[in-house]
This record gives sequence, structure tokens and C-alpha cells, in this order.
Amino acid sequence: MDLRTRVLQSQMPDPDDAPAWVNDELHVGNPYLHGFYAPVMTEITADDLEVEGTIPADMYGAYYRQSPNPMFRPKFDHHFFDGDGMVYGIYFRDGKVSFSRKYVQTEVLKDDINGVASTRNGMMAEFDLRDAEARGYEEVRNPDYVRDTANTTLNIHNGKLLTGWYNAGSVYELDPVTLDTKGLQDFGGSLRTTLNAHPKTDMRTGELIGYDYADFESFYTYYVWDKNGALKHVARIDLPGPRLPHDITITENYSILHDWPFFHDPEMLKSIGRRVVTFKPDLPSRIGVMPRYGTQDQVKWFEFKPGYVLHMVNAWEEGDWIIMDGCMQPDPRIKRDPAEGPLASMLAYMRVKSHLYRWRMNMRTGETSEESLDDLNVEFCLPDVDLYGQKTRYSYHQHIPLEAKTLIFTDLVKYDHETLKREVVSYGDGWLGSESAFARSTNGGAEDNGYVVTICTNLETYASECWIYAAQDITAGPIAKVKLPSRCGPGFHATWVQGEHIWG
Repeated sequence: MDLRTRVLQSQMPDPDDAPAWVNDELHVGNPYLHGFYAPVMTEITADDLEVEGTIPADMYGAYYRQSPNPMFRPKFDHHFFDGDGMVYGIYFRDGKVSFSRKYVQTEVLKDDINGVASTRNGMMAEFDLRDAEARGYEEVRNPDYVRDTANTTLNIHNGKLLTGWYNAGSVYELDPVTLDTKGLQDFGGSLRTTLNAHPKTDMRTGELIGYDYADFESFYTYYVWDKNGALKHVARIDLPGPRLPHDITITENYSILHDWPFFHDPEMLKSIGRRVVTFKPDLPSRIGVMPRYGTQDQVKWFEFKPGYVLHMVNAWEEGDWIIMDGCMQPDPRIKRDPAEGPLASMLAYMRVKSHLYRWRMNMRTGETSEESLDDLNVEFCLPDVDLYGQKTRYSYHQHIPLEAKTLIFTDLVKYDHETLKREVVSYGDGWLGSESAFARSTNGGAEDNGYVVTICTNLETYASECWIYAAQDITAGPIAKVKLPSRCGPGFHATWVQGEHIWG
């Protein structure tokens, strides 16, 4: 079997540093614990890393990336979302590069370290809802009974690096230089415990915008915090029922909420202790646009074709129109492979089928339009994150092969949202990449004057490198490769933070 086939089928040998427990009876058949996905067990800090090529003088800041990385043997079948959060930081300053990798010290991880038995199970186990039933379902948050691992999102706000979970999870504050966990962040007690996976920082105002939701609540609690972390606005937004959203979008004056027809049945969750998520193709996708400091009666809901979106690229205003681009899944229904046994649902859900899409909403007339912008299977999409809410021309995506058995990124894709042209560059035979972030040049200039940064891992040697591309010509290949001190595990999301927000 050639290397490409082994990669696509997730049939890679385990690296030498994989923990022994990945081969016990319960976990030996789980591809998200083997090969490229084998847990990385050590925290590392290293300075003055070896570089092939030259680090650009106008590159000043840090590439941060999250990783689901279990520290201990999972007690149940392992879901990829259950791995303990491990944050990578690669720092660029004065032409030199340093590296750090540390676990997020979440409440569940601290319990594991201290040998405290937890009732908060992972995604593949039955949820323990006895306490939720006793207290009243509407009074509990998802992390009260779900393993909340803070392994998904990364966001800079008020000089603090914030991380959270793919669902509505607790927010943890990290030191952006050392990656030490500073503790839970509740913004002076104003946050009800959890926040959606991808809140947005508006770098023009310094505000952080996001929302809270829970499995048994038919509403969002929407928040705006100012640049200093003080609560500026809060509003309740009612919904037809409990929902499972992921992202939020902002423009200069508006916030955009998503109600996709892909959600769970709360009564079934109560009866069997598991989320059963179902696509409702007879229902429309609903997108709610509200003034940033608006109330429920100011939300304008627009209806579109049914589907589901994990990640939006960006949104902006053009006259009376709101324009929003993202990665659309027209049909998120899964196709289980019975041969995969109890892991079939988890593996099927991770085989994302999405493409670049555009939604348009007229705030004056109520008119809408929508269109597919490309047919390539892409996700994990980032513009220049400092331009969220402003019109952006470029974004950087990961190509996910449709035939892959697991979630892998084989190619870097740059989109021009004006010409609708794309550029694609392969990471190369035997290499897989990570979500790629745009690092703006300190010299300013055009929107794409800067660099695209990612972590790549070789599947024969398991060596990992940080690759740097000139954003204006990604097809030329990396202009520099940083040799990282150890193998890096796979990750969900990344971001770039300019140096002034880290060191001043």
C-alpha cells in the first residue's frame, strides 16, 4: 500500500513516543489515537529554533494552535473532541523563533491528575444527567455533565489568550507568552459559565462578541464585552428550540447569529443520555442579524436553503446589504460504515463535506440571495483575523480529501473573494498541515502583504515543522521552514496574534 493510500485510510504506524495504552483492547481500533493522531505527552519550551531559509524581518507575533490531546487513557471509546486541550505557541521576534507547548489546566484535567473521579463523560459515553434532573434541566450548563476540554478555539482579547471548547464550553485564560493557564475567565462574573466555540474580537474596538447556549435551553444569551473585559451589553435571543451552533459573525454595526436545521432532540437526550443530532431538510437555515447592542425585538431573521455551517470566513456591510462568506455543508447527514463498529458515527461526522458559499441579506427590503462560490471540499477557513467585520478579499482554507477516512488537511488553499479564483498548493506526499493563519507584515500594505503560517508533520518520520509562505504567492512553496523540537499532534484551530498584543 503506497503512502497516499495509507494516509487516506488512516493506516499509519504509531510513532515511537505514543503511549502504550493506545494499543489496549478498547482503543486499538480507534484511528484518532494512532499514527498522526497519537497523543503527544510532553510539554516543551525551546528557543532559537533551527530555520531552513530566512524568517522575514517584518514578521512579528505568534502563531497559536490548539490540539485535542488526551493526557490519560480514556475510560470509554474515545471521541476526537474529547482530547485534553494542548496549546502550541510559535513566536517570531527579531528574526528568531521560539516554541512552547502546554496543556490547558481545565477542571476535568486537574481532576484526572489528582485522581478525582468525574461524572463528566466524553462524547462517546452516556452523559450522567442525574444532577441535571434533580436541579432542573434548564438550570445546568453543558460542562456540568460533558467533558469540557478547552481544546478548540483560540482568541486574543485585552492582552489575554482565551481558549474554549467546540460546544458551549468554559473559557480559560492563558498567558500569551508562557502558555500557563491563569484559570477560568468569567469576565468579572458576567458570563454564565460558557461561551460559543468561536467568539469574535473586533480589533477596531477591542470588543469581544459571543453567546452562551445549553442543551435544554431554547435561547441564546448574547454578550458584548469592552476592550477591558467589562460587560457592555447582554440580550436574550429566543429560538424555536435547543440548537447546536458553532460560530458567530460580526460586521461594523451588526452581529449575526445562526440557526441551522441540524440539532438534537432534548427529550431523547434526557431519556438515553446521548445527543442524537438530526438534519431537518424540511426546515430552512435561519440567519439572524441584530445591531451589536440590540435586543431580541431588533433581530431580523432571514431564511435560506437548509444546511449546516461550522465556520464562517467573515461578514461585512455594503450599503443596505450584509454579505457573509463561509463553508457550507448542504447535507450534513452522515453515512455510517457498519464495519467501523461503535466508532462509526464519530468517524462519519468527522468526514466534512463543505465548500465556499455566500449569503446576502438586505436590511432594508428583506431581500436575500445565496450562491456557491466554489466546489472544492474545504474548511477551517481564516481571513486576516484582525479584519473581522470589515470587507476582506482573501481567506486561507484547508482542502480535505473526500476519500479520507479521518480529518486530514492535504493542501493549503487561498481564495480571492472578489475574482472567486483559488490557488492551491499541496503540502506534499507524506505531509499533513494544520489550520493556517495569516501573519500581517509590520510594513502594512495590501491586505495579503504578509505570510501564511502552519504546522506540518511528516508521516514517515513524524518530524514536525512550521512552514511560512509568502501570502501573495503561496504556490511558490514555503519561504522558510522552522524545525520544531518534537512531533506535534493534530489540531483544530489556529490564530495569529501580532506582536504588539503580546510584548507591546
